[in-house]
Amino acid sequence: MSTNDNNGSDGGEKRTPKLNERILSSLSKRTVAAHPWHDLEIGPEAPKVFNVVIEITKGSKVKYELDKKTGMIKVDRILYSSVVYPHNYGFIPRTLCEDNDPLDVLVLMQEPVLPGCFLRARAIGLMPMIDQVMHPLFISKVSNSAVSGKECGIKSII
Repeated sequence: MSTNDNNGSDGGEKRTPKLNERILSSLSKRTVAAHPWHDLEIGPEAPKVFNVVIEITKGSKVKYELDKKTGMIKVDRILYSSVVYPHNYGFIPRTLCEDNDPLDVLVLMQEPVLPGCFLRARAIGLMPMIDQVMHPLFISKVSNSAVSGKECGIKSII
């Protein structure tokens, strides 16, 4: 095989790697993606304002969850009823509950947010949630106060 792509002439030009060589080269380079549970910080203003990684979008019939090994958001199941998630649902990074999962958060906001993204939120309430074990569920809203300086509480929502 010739070392250049100019029909056998050796004018000293470097050859352009073929597509399959570029693909193999990129596959051989190891890259590690950030893990949303372990690598994302809780946030510099925690516990007042904290980061939340969204797993399930508001209005969705698809239940997603974090794959603990890869850090990817995976489909857990499809809800086959008229039930949808009323708000965005996610977790607080670098937390751990009795069920060995991160702390769950229901984020009250008007718009759906894509699974896998994170946002800053403020806790406005707490309620027990029964899954396989009983653990707390934070009820929070997106923290606009960090931008606008306006404080919002549970009374402004109900």
